Amino acid sequence: MALKEKYKCRVVAPAAEADTIPAVDLTVREGDKVTVGKLSASVIETPGHTNGHIAYWFHANKLAFVGDTLFSIGCGRVIEGTPGMMWRSLVKLRDLPNDTAIYCGHEYTAANIRFARTIEPDNAVLAAREAQVQQQIAQGKPTIPVTIGDEKLANPFLRADQPEVAAAIGMAGKEPSQVFAEIRARKNKF
Repeated sequence: MALKEKYKCRVVAPAAEADTIPAVDLTVREGDKVTVGKLSASVIETPGHTNGHIAYWFHANKLAFVGDTLFSIGCGRVIEGTPGMMWRSLVKLRDLPNDTAIYCGHEYTAANIRFARTIEPDNAVLAAREAQVQQQIAQGKPTIPVTIGDEKLANPFLRADQPEVAAAIGMAGKEPSQVFAEIRARKNKF
């Protein structure tokens, strides 16, 4: 409330969580449009981390704010939702154009890569990304944003429907949501 008063800002909230957020001015659902200055975004419902989690896709600007659903080489914990919900949300984000830059809620890239290498140790794209990230960190540069196209090739959470990922964790032939759930469970213990 104090921030809203101080900055005279508008509070936009997911309709599914509006009753838990104080001083809401506007509630949004999947497909709604939101403007930020001169920019326009589409709302994408991405439940899983929380039941009402949303992302904003700025199509004309080729960027998306994905919050805690998708991270560089990772994804958020499944807190309120189910692994199936989170998998479906990740697929929605994965289906954005390859040149969409994603901005996530936290910068965990290096740690996420260490985990991802336990899932796909032979993924050459992931190995190259690891070298790139190490260089960026050494130079004091951020590892965010990344593109959806790059994530599709290296992020095991987005690759749970790839046969080689399922086979790598002993789940060949299993449903992608089951493979995702196992990868997420392993990350929770990593």
